[in-house]
Amino acid sequence: MGRLMGGVGPAGRELPRPQGTVILLWILGLLLWVVTAAAVVVLAVVVKVAEPEFWVGVGVGVLAMALLGALAIGVAAIAKYTFSTAVSAKLMERALRDNLQKAAVAQPVSDLAGASHEEVVSLLSEIMENTLLDDTEKAAKCQLAKKHRQHALRREIEALIKAGKYRDAHERLEEFRLRYAADGQQVNEMETQLSEALRQHEQTEISHVTEQVQRYMGLGLWERGIEMARSLAEQFPENPEAARLPETVRMEQDANRRQDQQRLYREIEHLVARKHWRQALRAAETLLENHPDSPEAHALRPKFEELSTNAAIAERKEWEARISEHIKTGRHREAYDLAVELMQKYPDSPQAAEIRHGLDQLKARAGIAAEG
Repeated sequence: MGRLMGGVGPAGRELPRPQGTVILLWILGLLLWVVTAAAVVVLAVVVKVAEPEFWVGVGVGVLAMALLGALAIGVAAIAKYTFSTAVSAKLMERALRDNLQKAAVAQPVSDLAGASHEEVVSLLSEIMENTLLDDTEKAAKCQLAKKHRQHALRREIEALIKAGKYRDAHERLEEFRLRYAADGQQVNEMETQLSEALRQHEQTEISHVTEQVQRYMGLGLWERGIEMARSLAEQFPENPEAARLPETVRMEQDANRRQDQQRLYREIEHLVARKHWRQALRAAETLLENHPDSPEAHALRPKFEELSTNAAIAERKEWEARISEHIKTGRHREAYDLAVELMQKYPDSPQAAEIRHGLDQLKARAGIAAEG
C-alpha cells in the first residue's frame, strides 16, 4: 500500500495522491498534542499560585488543542482509508478485466444471460465508479442515461417506420409515451411521422392491389379478383376506395356475364339462320351449362330438342357424304368403318337402314370377307 500511496504503479497514477496531505495532518495533530503537553508542564512549573479561573481557562485550552490534534489525525486517517479503498477497487477492476480477456479466447461469451465479457467488465466498472460519486453527480449521470435511452428509443421507432414495420413502431411509440410523457413534442412529431407513413403505405397498397384485381378481371379470374378485393377491404376498412372494390368487381362480373349470355344467344341465332346446326348446338350447350338461370337459357330450352335433332341430321348427312367420298376414291375399308360407326351411333336413322342393305357389298369391296 506504500507504493500506491506514493503514486507508484498504474493505479496510483490514475487517482489523486493524498500522501503529502496525510503526512501534514499527522504532523499537525502530533505537534498540537506535543505543544499542549509542553505548555501544561511549563505552566505547572512556572506558575506557583493562581486563581481557579486561570486553571479553568488552561484546562479548556488544553482540551481544545487536544481535540484539534485528534481531528487532524482523524482526517488524515479518513483520507488514507478512502484512497486505499479506491485503489483496491481499481486493482480489482483491472484484475477482473485481465482475467476475463484471457478467458474470452476460449469462451468469447459469458454465462451471464448471454452478455459478453466486455459488457460484464463495463458493468462492473460502472458500478465501481458509481460508488465514488456523490448524490449530485449520480443524479446528473442518471439524467444523462435517461436522455440517452430516450434518444435511442426514438431512433428505433424511426427506423421501424422507415422499414415499414408499422405495428412494431406503434407499440414502441406507446412505450415511449408511457416512459416520457412529459416530452409531448417528441411524441407528437413521431405520431405525425407514423401517420404520414401509414397514409402513404395505404395509398400505395390500394393502388397496387386495384391494378392486380383489374388484371384478374381482364383474364376472367373473377373469384381470385373478388378474393383480393375483400382482403384489401378488410385491411383498410375505413378507406372508401378499398371498401367499394369488392362490389365493383361483382358488378363488373355481372356485366361481363350478361354480355357473355347475350353474345352466345346472338351467335346461336346466327348459326341457326345459316343452318349450321352442329355449331349452333355446341353454342347452346355452352350457354345452358355456364348460364343456366339466364333469360337466354330459359328462351333456348324449348328449342333445344329441335336444335339437337337438326344437328344430328346434319351430322348423319355429313357422315354419309364422307362414306360416299371414300367409296368413290376406292378407300372401301375406311368407308366400311365409318358405316359401322354410323349404324352404332344412329341405329334407327334412315342412313343406317340404307347402309344395312349395301353393307355386305361394301364389306366385300373392303376385303373383309376374304380376311375372314
